[in-house]
Amino acid sequence: MKTIFSPPLFFLALLGLIIGVLLTNHSVSAQSKTAGAHTSYFKEAWDLQQIGSLSKQKNLPIMLMFGAEYCEYCKLLIEEVLEPMALSGLYDEKVVIMRHVGVDEPKRIPDWNGHLIKKSQWAYQLNADLTPTVLFVDSTGKEVAPRIIGIPEITLYAGLIHQNINTAYQNMGVDKHIPATPELLYLQTNENARAK
Repeated sequence: MKTIFSPPLFFLALLGLIIGVLLTNHSVSAQSKTAGAHTSYFKEAWDLQQIGSLSKQKNLPIMLMFGAEYCEYCKLLIEEVLEPMALSGLYDEKVVIMRHVGVDEPKRIPDWNGHLIKKSQWAYQLNADLTPTVLFVDSTGKEVAPRIIGIPEITLYAGLIHQNINTAYQNMGVDKHIPATPELLYLQTNENARAK
C-alpha cells in the first residue's frame, strides 16, 4: 500500500523542513560568531578617548587596523599577522596599542574628545575607508608613521609594522626601538627575561 501525501500536507512538511534547516544554520552561525568573539586576542576599538589615555600613560603609539567583515584581505591580515601578534603577548600595551576598527560596525563610539562618531564616517574622514588600512597614531589621533594600505606582501607585513612602530617612536620622541621582525623581538624579550 502506497502512502501519498496530499498537496497541502506535503507543502506543510516541506515548509517545516526548510524552517528547521534555517533555524539550525542560524544557531550554528550565532554560536560560531560568539565563539570567535571570545577567542580573539586582537581587540576592537570601542572608546578612542580611553585608548588615547592608555597611549599617553604608557607612552606608546596606537596601531589602528581599519577593516570590514566582508573584506577577505582583512581576514587574511588578522589571521596571518595581527592575531598571532596579539596572541604572543609581546605587542599590545608593551610596544604598541593594537586595535581593530570595524568600519561596518553600526554602534557609535567616543572619539578622541569624547564625542560619539560612527566608525565608517570616521574612516571616510581619515581617508582610511579602503580596507584593510593600518594607521599609526599618537594619543591625540595624529598620524606618526606612514600608513599601510592593503597587503603589499603578507610574509613581510609584520616587518613593515615593526618599521612603522619604530618610526612612530621616533616621531613621538619615545626613546625606544624594537627589532626588525617578530622573531627577533621574541629572542630579545627572552634574553631580557633571562638576564633579570
